[in-house]
Amino acid sequence: MRLFTGLSPILFVVLASSIIGLGTSCKHSNQQVDSILDFEPVYSLFVSKEGVNNFLLVDSTWQSVASVRPPHANFNREFIQRKGFIYSVNPENDYLIQYKITSTGLEAVDSIKVVNDNIEQYHWKNNSDTLLISNVVHGDTETCRFYEIDTKTFSLIREAQLPIPPAVNDFSILSLGLVRYENDKLWIAFAYSKMLGHNEYTTLDTMYYRTLDFASLRVLSEQKDPRSTYPGGINTIQTYSGTAENGDFYFTSGPGIAAGNNIKQPSAIFRKKKGADQVDTTYMVNISAQTGNHAYGFWYVGNGKAIVRGERSDKYTDFSNHHAVYQFEYFLVDLASGNMEKLDLPLDKGTRKENVVQVGSYLYIAIDDEQENHTVWRYDLQSGKVSAKLSPKFPIDYLLRLDKLN
Repeated sequence: MRLFTGLSPILFVVLASSIIGLGTSCKHSNQQVDSILDFEPVYSLFVSKEGVNNFLLVDSTWQSVASVRPPHANFNREFIQRKGFIYSVNPENDYLIQYKITSTGLEAVDSIKVVNDNIEQYHWKNNSDTLLISNVVHGDTETCRFYEIDTKTFSLIREAQLPIPPAVNDFSILSLGLVRYENDKLWIAFAYSKMLGHNEYTTLDTMYYRTLDFASLRVLSEQKDPRSTYPGGINTIQTYSGTAENGDFYFTSGPGIAAGNNIKQPSAIFRKKKGADQVDTTYMVNISAQTGNHAYGFWYVGNGKAIVRGERSDKYTDFSNHHAVYQFEYFLVDLASGNMEKLDLPLDKGTRKENVVQVGSYLYIAIDDEQENHTVWRYDLQSGKVSAKLSPKFPIDYLLRLDKLN
């Protein structure tokens, strides 16, 4: 397949890497690494400083860090990462590009043309190498595009339009919040919004679910859920769902000011049992009732527990400074009892982040605190202890992503 990066007609784009210093705690130790890149990267931080983005690659011990420039100026955090590859749409030409992560940087390997660059959902079919992506094509009438891609050969298996209604009454802005494959079926959660003014919008107070036959995309069932609104969210930016060991699927709603903006509805956790087409209407963990606030982000961490990232409405003024205020707290949620325990971590900033990684019984959480420390913290699920693991000495405003590469 023809490679099309939008940069130059070459087969590979190799990005220069440079080693940077790092501290191993919030005190920013003076340890320096000034040799060439000579380690296998295991973790990746995606950071931003005054609108300029960079990758920071980290070794398995958190002792060596290398900076890597993104492939092009428009490359942002909305990428998919798996098994040493990164998938990202170039907004200049609407090609989904496959990059390989190597010790010398990123190499563009192949590309596939898509309708536009606003990927709202991705999902790995049966945890295989088949990537399912979907997006909303905005216009006078909203439509949903669906792509099935073999990432081994990076070839397009199928492209189709999903049978999702474009609007409900005057709520004509469609959002895809969750897409999941199970038992030859495609389950989709979505919501509808409308503009109230030039810069203000709201979301209809219902969550919508549809189950489709995967082969034909025929509608098998549908469900309306009035318990909240704006299910899930754009999962190239942040995780909003997870699957438990028994196959039950959990997800959150996002009616807060920075997502659905229907703040009278609660942020909550919902469940779809393994093999079921319908969401379990007897189950709900009301996050807002416990915290008095809304939440953004959900990471399942095993043994019936999950991490939720919650805002503090007493800290921000309105949407204009929601991202810049140090306000975000992290909670460990028992999905059986619904109990929430606040973690002993600094208040974070940044409305949406993909910043939680699990390795065994350890959670690594990337936080930008009000002391201007940009730190990866380690939380021990067994002991509950928290410790600072890494504070890179590098120009950073936001730690936008933390990924485990293998």
